[in-house]
Amino acid sequence: MFLNENRIIEKMCELPTTLGDISESIFGGISTKNGLLHRLAVPEGSDSDPIYLCEGLCKPVILEPELIYPYVSGTFSEKFAFNSSPYRFMLAYDLSDKGNRKEFRIIPPEELKVRFPMAYGRILEFKNQFSHDNSPLDSADYYSVRGKKLMEYLNTPKIIATEGYRLQAAYDAVGNHVFENGCGIVLKEPDKYPYVTAVLNSQIARLFPSVCESEMMYSSSITPSVMKRFPIVFPEERLPEDLVTNISGYLMFLNKQKYASGNSVSGWLDELAGFYEQISDLLIMDAYFATGIDPKLLDALEENIHPYAGDMESESDESLLSVLYYIKQRIMESSNFKKYAFETEFSGILSFL
Repeated sequence: MFLNENRIIEKMCELPTTLGDISESIFGGISTKNGLLHRLAVPEGSDSDPIYLCEGLCKPVILEPELIYPYVSGTFSEKFAFNSSPYRFMLAYDLSDKGNRKEFRIIPPEELKVRFPMAYGRILEFKNQFSHDNSPLDSADYYSVRGKKLMEYLNTPKIIATEGYRLQAAYDAVGNHVFENGCGIVLKEPDKYPYVTAVLNSQIARLFPSVCESEMMYSSSITPSVMKRFPIVFPEERLPEDLVTNISGYLMFLNKQKYASGNSVSGWLDELAGFYEQISDLLIMDAYFATGIDPKLLDALEENIHPYAGDMESESDESLLSVLYYIKQRIMESSNFKKYAFETEFSGILSFL
């Protein structure tokens, strides 16, 4: 089957189910008028200590960890899983559970001074020195933030979609990451997170800006109103969805390993991750466009790709990497996988349609 680019975009616009249909909520990030107060840098080698670099005061500060959250930006956006971010975000708020959501209230200055004196002292010093304001800290507006939905869903598992040089998505299993530019996506069915995360990182997502243009949506593709229109297709058969779900788990692990290894073995890990991303893309493209995957390849995937039996967090990294490499070799040897090699991202899609 051959379709030109325009027909591919038309078909995507005709798809009936959207990300908005399968989501409980899609919401934007947080915003503040005092970004240098809220955002903190983590000095190298101090990940486990409550010491941060206040960029506004240009000095290290010690803060109560209860108010500090990992921070995600477009520059440091990730695919599949988040790594250790070099930044944090301070939220001087009390959070309380209310079902899956959180109720939140800003901690007033007099209470903050008693409960979190280090944070209070930094806010006051920042206000006096950086903002040249010597008045008492009598208004919570100085360290308040805007982002009601993000606060409601803080500590709730979610996908966070950001846009560096293109759309990327990572699954925040704990749900405690704070972001400014991007979208938080809370799904109605939690077991769909790995598959949807893979779709948002696939070549399908590369086409989404063209879909937006075709439907005359000209705002950023990661605003909530636009992301709700992202077309979502699940495979008709359970096997392909299960395969993508399992591969998404592999890629979450590999993404963390790539960060931890630095440049020492990054080329080898990039190649291994690229292999699994390519399989995921093939399965997702088949769900969207019925491309027709070689039955021999599908049999090889069914035989070799399964949920990992151990705990990915506790298992030896070397052992799991060896398993993933072995699975790759088995698939390469028992199928015609090489014929699916991508020359370029978009021409790769066109070559199968």
